[in-house]
Amino acid sequence: MLNLSDREWKPFFLTELFPVIQRGKRLKSENHIPGKMPYVSSSALCNGVDNFISNTEKVRIFSDCISLANSGSVGSSFYEPFSFVASDHVTHLKNEKYNKYHYLFIASIMNRLSQKYNFNREINDNRISREKIMLPIDTEGNLDLDFMEQYIKERERQLVQKYKDFIGKNIQSWGGYCQTLNQ
Repeated sequence: MLNLSDREWKPFFLTELFPVIQRGKRLKSENHIPGKMPYVSSSALCNGVDNFISNTEKVRIFSDCISLANSGSVGSSFYEPFSFVASDHVTHLKNEKYNKYHYLFIASIMNRLSQKYNFNREINDNRISREKIMLPIDTEGNLDLDFMEQYIKERERQLVQKYKDFIGKNIQSWGGYCQTLNQ
């Protein structure tokens, strides 16, 4: 089993990790056109999705990246595997070299930013450029992408197994209950 303490860690600037960092655009609630595209804002719930819209003009659409709440639930970070419209309260961070496992690992570390910022101290572009996070490194001192991927895959397998065990156990007990009701 992989352990976080088995690795050396080093601080990285967010600007080192993400060559593309861009804030969403302002879109007032009254201008939302109902639709199927997730609208990501500064909520700490549901990957920041707080509406579904169909706006395509004067908006910024991102996908396969990390969203970082600049205000509201400041510091909330999510991996966004889908296309979404970003509000101006969200910054998207992207690196073409990263896969979903890298993003999930990094987003979980970035969530610690919420301890540093709050409603009165929001994250702006200037602060993002100075922000560092600690990440595991390999023997040469480079970001250990392989470890991050394997670590998240291992945790994913554990959660899936836990879910299967739970469902299996409850289907058996519910099945007996349902058979009693049907008689």
